[in-house]
Amino acid sequence: MRVFFDYSIFTLQSFGGVSKYTVNLVENFSDQIDPLIISLFYKNYYLKNSRFADKMFFFKKAGPLIKYLNKTNEIYFNYRLRTKNPDIIHLSYFNQKNFYKSKAKTVITEHDLIKEKFYPKKYKDEIEYKKRLFEKIDQIICVSENTKKDLLEEYNIDASKISVVYHGVNKNKNVRERSLNIRPFILFVGSRQRYKNFENAIKSYARSSKLKLDFDFVCFGGGSFLKIEEELFKNLSINRERIHYYEGDDQDLNYFYQNARIFIFPSLYEGFGMTLLEAMNMQCPIICSDTSCFPEIVNDSAILFNPTDIEMLTSKIEKMIYDDQLLLDLKKKGNTNLNNFSWNKCANETENLYKKLFN
Repeated sequence: MRVFFDYSIFTLQSFGGVSKYTVNLVENFSDQIDPLIISLFYKNYYLKNSRFADKMFFFKKAGPLIKYLNKTNEIYFNYRLRTKNPDIIHLSYFNQKNFYKSKAKTVITEHDLIKEKFYPKKYKDEIEYKKRLFEKIDQIICVSENTKKDLLEEYNIDASKISVVYHGVNKNKNVRERSLNIRPFILFVGSRQRYKNFENAIKSYARSSKLKLDFDFVCFGGGSFLKIEEELFKNLSINRERIHYYEGDDQDLNYFYQNARIFIFPSLYEGFGMTLLEAMNMQCPIICSDTSCFPEIVNDSAILFNPTDIEMLTSKIEKMIYDDQLLLDLKKKGNTNLNNFSWNKCANETENLYKKLFN
């Protein structure tokens, strides 16, 4: 069965969960699937190393030229559709509003409904496009039961064409060692803006003189601290030498997971939360929000908290972070929980959904 994946996400993300999912999915299919990601122009580092890609020109920044690069990608993708006649087109994202002319079945993976829930006015056009697309699509894959529930609430879709397939996790434990002159630390990963709820996390840390005395706070990725964040640290009377920012690749991130006392994930909403599994893979104890899909993903392998209750979060961190036995138990439970998630399982279940489209 020949399956084409389009370029949409690969000109949008250099790194990121959606592109990581797509590349890992493609690389774990059985030999019954003949997959190909088609993106002549791309900026994605995961795709750069993939052997299942028709790609040619890697770029880091395109600026206003991006619309011309995407137009070229669209023309080339349509050419490949005409000449190779795939059985399935699996759209990689919603940012390119294309209705491809093909007899192939169409599939798309819905990763989250952040735009619908948090920014409906800003993304009004994209949401309207999704409504039209969902009418034509043959199969929608949701990455969690919570995402499926949200999708059915937001759109008028026949539930029979929605299936849940969990992400996998790369169980690569490769670490790039560093020499850090910091104390034991609490780890926060990724974007710190808006619904990621970083402000409440740092406020909970600032409330505790005990935490500030014994632990530093490390942010990995998400961009250097903004002026408004620096002002927040100052207003909270946090010693600036105790707050750190680092960036790097997966091997760098693995180092911080491996060495963190705990990983804090205070997000108000995610479709899946891949970083939770990545932390478990590196034996990093987790405290995360009790909302959205998180209880579904972590099961009993993390401490949960109300992300809007700063006082509760402070209390739970203090109880957790000094309890060696609890942290050890969470590591063991996390390791067991990982058995529920693998890219091989994700690819196998997706493959079965493809086949059902032709039954």
